[in-house]
Amino acid sequence: MIRILSWLVVCVLAFAAQAHAGATSPTLVIGSAAAVAVGGVRTVVFEASLDFENAVQTGYGLQLIVFQGTRFVRYPLSGAPAAGQSAALADGSLAENEVAAVLAAGTPTAGRIVSITPRSLRVVVPADVPAGATTAILAAVLPEHPVVSNPIGFVLP
Repeated sequence: MIRILSWLVVCVLAFAAQAHAGATSPTLVIGSAAAVAVGGVRTVVFEASLDFENAVQTGYGLQLIVFQGTRFVRYPLSGAPAAGQSAALADGSLAENEVAAVLAAGTPTAGRIVSITPRSLRVVVPADVPAGATTAILAAVLPEHPVVSNPIGFVLP
């Protein structure tokens, strides 16, 4: 009986160690985007599943990328926003192998992250970004490879 219990404990511990080691890649999902303009300042609230523990607290370089065609504004969680152009965004999406090119492009711009919670992210959009159809995507830079969310479309006022 003791031998069986010992074997069971070893199996449970081995399974727990394997299960924990597999949870290293964050899951990023944007569920909705709501843009508003008040007094000339435009903000967008993104409802998202950020896998807060994996994506934010471990410092994976999480960034929100808001774009219209090839023109983008990047909002890194740490650091200043940047704006620029990238052909990688022309198809309305961002593949994992295109993340590095977008992150390398751009220059500092106005705009900022106003707040971030495990379920939402609120940003101020720079005044020089035109109104109209806009897309957003989240990207996290992991040591092995980047991870991207689904793209979500919204209308910027």
